Amino acid sequence: MRGVAASGASGALKSPLPTARPIGKSIANAPDRGQLISYANKGEPTKREGAYTWYPIAISEAHAFRGLASGEMTVPTPEGGQVKVRYERHAEEIDGNWTWIGRVVGGDPLQEAIITFGEKAVFGSIPMGKGKLPLSLQTRQGQVFAVETDPSLVVSANTGHVDMLVPEASQLRAMAGATASQSAAVSQGAVAVAQGAPQTAANTIDVAIGYTPEFAADNGGASGAATRLVYLIQVGNQAFTNSQINGYLRIVNAVQVSYTNSTANATALNEVTGSNGSAQVAVPPSLVPLRTARDQYGADIAILVRKFTTPENAGCGVAWLNGAGAQNGGVRVSDAPFGYAVISDGYDQGTDGKTYYCADETLVHEAGHLMGAAHDRANSKINPNNPPGGTNLLYGAYTYSFGLNTDAANGNFFTLDAYGDEAGGDTPYRVFSNPNVTICGGRACGVANSEDNARTLNQTIPVVAQFRATVVPIVGSAKNDINGDGKDDLVWHNATLSSYGYWLLDGAGITHAPNVPSAPGLTIAAQGDFTADGRMDLVWQSPQRDLYFVPAGASGFGAGVYIGTYPAGWKVVAAGDVDGDGRADLIWHNATTREYGYWIMNGATRIKTYSTSAAAGYNIATVGDFNGDGRLDLVWVGPTNDIILLTGNGNTFTDAKIGNYPDAGRIFASGDVNGDGRDDLLIHNKVTNQWGYWLMNGAAISGSRGFSAAPGYSAVSVGDYNGDGIVDVIWSSAAKDLQMLAGNGSTFVHVTLGSYSGDWKPIDKSVNYN
Repeated sequence: MRGVAASGASGALKSPLPTARPIGKSIANAPDRGQLISYANKGEPTKREGAYTWYPIAISEAHAFRGLASGEMTVPTPEGGQVKVRYERHAEEIDGNWTWIGRVVGGDPLQEAIITFGEKAVFGSIPMGKGKLPLSLQTRQGQVFAVETDPSLVVSANTGHVDMLVPEASQLRAMAGATASQSAAVSQGAVAVAQGAPQTAANTIDVAIGYTPEFAADNGGASGAATRLVYLIQVGNQAFTNSQINGYLRIVNAVQVSYTNSTANATALNEVTGSNGSAQVAVPPSLVPLRTARDQYGADIAILVRKFTTPENAGCGVAWLNGAGAQNGGVRVSDAPFGYAVISDGYDQGTDGKTYYCADETLVHEAGHLMGAAHDRANSKINPNNPPGGTNLLYGAYTYSFGLNTDAANGNFFTLDAYGDEAGGDTPYRVFSNPNVTICGGRACGVANSEDNARTLNQTIPVVAQFRATVVPIVGSAKNDINGDGKDDLVWHNATLSSYGYWLLDGAGITHAPNVPSAPGLTIAAQGDFTADGRMDLVWQSPQRDLYFVPAGASGFGAGVYIGTYPAGWKVVAAGDVDGDGRADLIWHNATTREYGYWIMNGATRIKTYSTSAAAGYNIATVGDFNGDGRLDLVWVGPTNDIILLTGNGNTFTDAKIGNYPDAGRIFASGDVNGDGRDDLLIHNKVTNQWGYWLMNGAAISGSRGFSAAPGYSAVSVGDYNGDGIVDVIWSSAAKDLQMLAGNGSTFVHVTLGSYSGDWKPIDKSVNYN
């Protein structure tokens, strides 16, 4: 893929960090001397420009990396003090850019530090305490700066400008929606994805970005531009996290476009879209590469990014307000032609002595419009020249799709989907309106059924994610994905021939089927991604209880690496990500001593072990992430067919009863049946020749469905074989045929996969009939 590499998932501690370049081989190559930055030029600034004072610094990526393990970073301030930032999470990109996210110790707990490290640039924002603007990290001409801002000299460039346009098909809906009762009862569908769910095709908005030469030059070239774009995307993802929005933004491609930097953003939006909202507009040749990238890389939305210029840009950004008017069920897949936005980034000096700037949240603000989020009511107008409210109120996707801007009596703040007056004392918060979130000065950040854009986006993100079919695989989303294409594959073993192999699958199509020798007597004990590279690795075991790690690579499986020997009585029963670090770990059970536990793994290295008591007569039936928090849970079945869920928190497990099933029924696997980011239980009854699923929300069964099962068939593998985020099931019989049932979110569609012969056996250690 050209340009910016696809964004990876966020995670807890990962050590070592699997970036595409060595840590410290970058502009941030200062040694770790106990602090993130050190001031050059004897601590004196080298430039004062408008509201900004620029201090040249040396920055230590090694210190940030050590902070992943120690849990803390130290950041000196220009005045000679220091702040300590506590680690929360980080996000990695496969091109070597990565982002460190944390909060200031003893500071405002409602503001986070976000720092993106790249090979040739670093960008970030570090809170300096209540009443102060954050310290900004910027890169200019190969030098990193810590930049202080004088709040008395800055003005938001959005003031007085329109940044929402209504698509053609929404014009009449907008007018009709304006007359709707603001307090009308609203029917809300089920939230489509679990809070904090791992990235899947169902909850990830793929983004194509076109950027101008001026933007690239301002950020030090293509590499610096890529780092800046990653930073803006991660600011957006943090806003989603703060807002309890269940989704992600992910760059799938970025391309430089030779488009002018000095027109109004609204003009640029019309030209990149090919429409002005009421008639077609010619797309200039300079913007064709962005539109082509959107289609080629399956981007749900496309954003043009330009260096901010005032007054030419007429604001910081503009986007189509999809679903405008709160009609026709919100945003629809048919709104895809209007999945475009334009933003400006940076600052510019005005002729009035003020510094006009575009906030780091501009990109996610405009993306919110594409997903149906409107401004606060005072700034959501059908006709921008008329007073707000009444028949001039412009609704978003739903009647509650508004941001929140409060007066002094109610906290004097505004959410990032609203407009506020910082110069007048309004406090901005990096959160979409949500009445269930109270980080806005200790107050609710929204109003139920009135200002709740988090609720809006939780419903529209799965729709916008269908604007384009996913092309770039989501790393780590498929548990048995051998080649990293986002689709699960099928492993084979032939003990008689001492050989194993695999089928690379694209739905029911077999694209590659090699065989390789295996050591005599060894069997596969576990399968999973133990290195967080998006490929499934194998763990083999010998009769002498030796374990060997066989990693998958670009050209197949590599040489085995000895892990160690385990004690008698213990058995590897599953693999999955216990601690949420993106790597599979080993789950163990000892029925004799009634114990179970896990090994935290980093490839072939055992990082940590844990064991505790297990109830007599209980066995693990399956494992999965049943609450969507990115951590492995265990499903146990007892001697009376009672089903117990042990929910993992990254360290220990908490038990809760799910229910019981008939004697002849058996849980054979788990998988995400409906694409909500939570695994569900798959059950087979060989006596009645039925099978089906239980939709799970933690230990609660939220739905179920049963189907007829062909006599003599058993499931041999489960996974997402077509990359749509929905589990599929492969069945086989004594005739050694393979039949795939491809899930569509509710039912399953049958297709014949193939057949096999001899002593070959399909291997999927997640399928369990014990």
